[in-house]
Amino acid sequence: MPRAHSTQAIVTNEPEIRAAAVVYRVGEHDRRALIDFARELADGGCRLGGMVQEAYFDDRGRRTHIDSVDLATGDHVMINQPSRNWHCKECTLDTAALADAGAPLRRALIDRPDLVIAEKFGDQEEIGAGLSDDILAVIADGLSILVLVPEPALPRWRDVTGGEIAELPCDAEAIRRWWHGVGPTHPLEK
Repeated sequence: MPRAHSTQAIVTNEPEIRAAAVVYRVGEHDRRALIDFARELADGGCRLGGMVQEAYFDDRGRRTHIDSVDLATGDHVMINQPSRNWHCKECTLDTAALADAGAPLRRALIDRPDLVIAEKFGDQEEIGAGLSDDILAVIADGLSILVLVPEPALPRWRDVTGGEIAELPCDAEAIRRWWHGVGPTHPLEK
């Protein structure tokens, strides 16, 4: 006698993955698309969490430092500044400040914003340091998150996330289409 098939759905406690990597080319300034999109959402009433990076330059065009900017509060944490050897053009990452810069991601787990943005999954995150744990915690919690990922870090990103995260070009239209698919019930209209 054949067995009866159950019509009950299997329910899991695992949240839906609502994450995407926004992939950019190192050295190109196309990262602005995500920052501009975040401002557009905020102007439309979306609650944002996470952080973006903002570079500062002197009057001669030399980068003086990079801040991590908290999207919810506007607070700045200096995470990077040029080495003392100006002609070297290398910067010194303050790993302790980078740990502090992850606070907006940890706070997002409590505040539950509409969208979390993390800039970025870079060198430190590739080795499991920096913002890595905080980014993965937000993903695992099921919050909507966009993570900037430079092209060279993409293979490691795929390893860390199991290749299950959407990948978008750093293009406002692509980001907007993703957001309309996963955003809250009041997605921003064009």
